[in-house]
Amino acid sequence: MIRQQFYTYGVGNTRLVEHKGIYFKCEFENPTGSVKDRGISVQISKLLEMGVRSAVISSSGNAAISAAKYCREANIKLTVFISPKLKASKKSVLEKLDCTLIVSPKPISSAFRCAQKTGAYNLRQSKDENAVAGYEALGLELIRQNQEIDAVFIPASSCTTFVGVYRGFQKGKKKPAFHAVQTEAIHPVASQFDKSFTSRKESIADAIVARITSRADEAVKIIKQSGGYGWVVSDKEISGAWEELAKFKLTCSYEGAMSLSAYQKAIKNGYRYKTPVCILTGKYYE
Repeated sequence: MIRQQFYTYGVGNTRLVEHKGIYFKCEFENPTGSVKDRGISVQISKLLEMGVRSAVISSSGNAAISAAKYCREANIKLTVFISPKLKASKKSVLEKLDCTLIVSPKPISSAFRCAQKTGAYNLRQSKDENAVAGYEALGLELIRQNQEIDAVFIPASSCTTFVGVYRGFQKGKKKPAFHAVQTEAIHPVASQFDKSFTSRKESIADAIVARITSRADEAVKIIKQSGGYGWVVSDKEISGAWEELAKFKLTCSYEGAMSLSAYQKAIKNGYRYKTPVCILTGKYYE
């Protein structure tokens, strides 16, 4: 318990900021600048309890940066597999941390093979309930900050954060509508609801990468049971939301801005909420 408290120290307790009737959860205020710290810090704490000394992760950037920080502090050897398309600014951060960095055209399968071959623990969050537990804390924290939340908009890649936050609200006995947000490039969950978009090969929100996730069915079930929806947002909608957030000093990642663009799309489609929350998942990288 002492170790877990240490490695989750400083994570969370991010601001909930209100602007024009919308609440924004500032997850870019976490130690490495993203919501990923919530799940990764719990995962690393559990590895210490288990006596694990090596780990591997595939990541679009934020999870790897978080894992590198906490593995370094825990003296756990980390191997990171990244796509050649990873932003140079994120790669630069990783290069300064104590991890083995490997560029692969198929980072997920490469990490899987590495874990099988070496016995390293695979930190893939979509397969790890410890990660979900970290995101549950975000749901419970939101309830403490505002008891009246009636809708939550969350950018979703593997849907691990989405599922965890929902479970936190369940534990807190609150039932807001849950809205999953994805891009025109990656939309395995949201496209089961939203049909008003044009598929693209790429998106400016390049941290949304999971074309397949084991948590998709659970996410769809959550959306339906909570009365929420899945939203596919365009680059134009994302950039417009990002610029609006920047005007009132909430500069975040494009992925984070997706939550506001989805809320705006929901309003256009007749949804109305008294206390909606948009999760701003990470900081902005050039």
